[in-house]
Amino acid sequence: MHRQSGASVLLLGLLALWACQLADAQKAKEEPWKLGRATFYGKDGWSIHTGSCGYGYLDENAGTGWDVAAASDSNRDWKNSCGMCKEVRCKEMWFKDGYGQKLERETICYDPAASLVVTITDTCPCIYPGNYYSNKRWCCGDMYHLDMSLWSFEKLADTKYGVIAIEWRDVPCTYRPVKRAKNPFGKRSTGERVAPRGWKASWDKRPYNVWSAPASQGRKLRGVAAV
Repeated sequence: MHRQSGASVLLLGLLALWACQLADAQKAKEEPWKLGRATFYGKDGWSIHTGSCGYGYLDENAGTGWDVAAASDSNRDWKNSCGMCKEVRCKEMWFKDGYGQKLERETICYDPAASLVVTITDTCPCIYPGNYYSNKRWCCGDMYHLDMSLWSFEKLADTKYGVIAIEWRDVPCTYRPVKRAKNPFGKRSTGERVAPRGWKASWDKRPYNVWSAPASQGRKLRGVAAV
């Protein structure tokens, strides 16, 4: 009798998980894709863990892992973006930077149909005196912009291009894309780093498995890498 009860609980749990996944998939399908642009940061292996949302060192195996991004503070949805998740895929097209320079990116996507989910954990400020030219070039609202972690960017295109066009949409953080973007040829990330000594996974403060989270207070500003 006890074994049957345990099996019933497990079955109910699996059914609930399946129902949540179906609901997430449906919610994602209802969101239209929007056009944007993405650069990347985190080559130092540490800056993705010092984001303005204050989540601390991020657990690679929890939530979206190290697939995270900094949202431009000129994006229309920036104010409440901390902890929100976005599905992102590479878009092959010409586009412009903040100074009006045209950039050709028509044949650089690994797979335009593959996507990944990133959690917003940081800010890409338009006004950043210490890195004025680059931040003004990308983060001042001429185009919706995400500064993606190296780990996520390199699943969409070669980092040598520095910036790509993207399509994005808001999704639940539990959502898993139908066709997940992966590093080509089974390669590992070029920016991997061992967690600090004494660090515990429980210290990762991201609000996992939620649709929304309150905006952080006292955001720090950070410069975007030059491209």
